[in-house]
Amino acid sequence: MAGINPLTAALIILAFIAGIGAGYLLPTQNEPAAAGAAGICPAEITSLDALTVALHDPEVVELLDNKSIDTITFSKGSYPERDTNYTQLVFRPLDPDPDDRETSSMIVVKINDSCMVYSVYETYPSYIPEAPPGT
Repeated sequence: MAGINPLTAALIILAFIAGIGAGYLLPTQNEPAAAGAAGICPAEITSLDALTVALHDPEVVELLDNKSIDTITFSKGSYPERDTNYTQLVFRPLDPDPDDRETSSMIVVKINDSCMVYSVYETYPSYIPEAPPGT
């Protein structure tokens, strides 16, 4: 131990403390993201709760990576046959080429009443046909 530089020892201790702090503050990948300040799922999920859950999901973050989002829309829905309610978020990225007659893809996220991502997917761009003359 006599041969260790004091600066090196201090950096190792600092890295250890920072690692413990990061492990305490960051949720693990296996834990569902909880909404609300108390870390529990509220009885009525708000749009902000759903957005918080979505932005903590690694798959959603991966789909949103490096995209400029134009709008986010929220809606409520249900699957009566499964007795399940959900909040749907639709992220609409900016259209990189508005003159190409195609819409940009959308990222759709459904959050169930247990504050968990139920499904997430990206749609294909769609072609917008030119309007016939005289309409």
